[in-house]
Amino acid sequence: MTFTTWLVKEKGFVSKAQFDSLVKKLPYESRRKLILYYKIEYKYYLDTRPMQLELEIK
Repeated sequence: MTFTTWLVKEKGFVSKAQFDSLVKKLPYESRRKLILYYKIEYKYYLDTRPMQLELEIK
């Protein structure tokens, strides 16, 4: 699962474009705070996502 699909699934956005549209409409200070919030969410996503193991068979 990518961060974009996680964002859509967990946070209720229809698409990444909807999220980007929301961010563009906000005033500068609110946009900065929202981006910082989602950076923290992204770190959480990286810590909690299931690891996919890939094996190379020779």
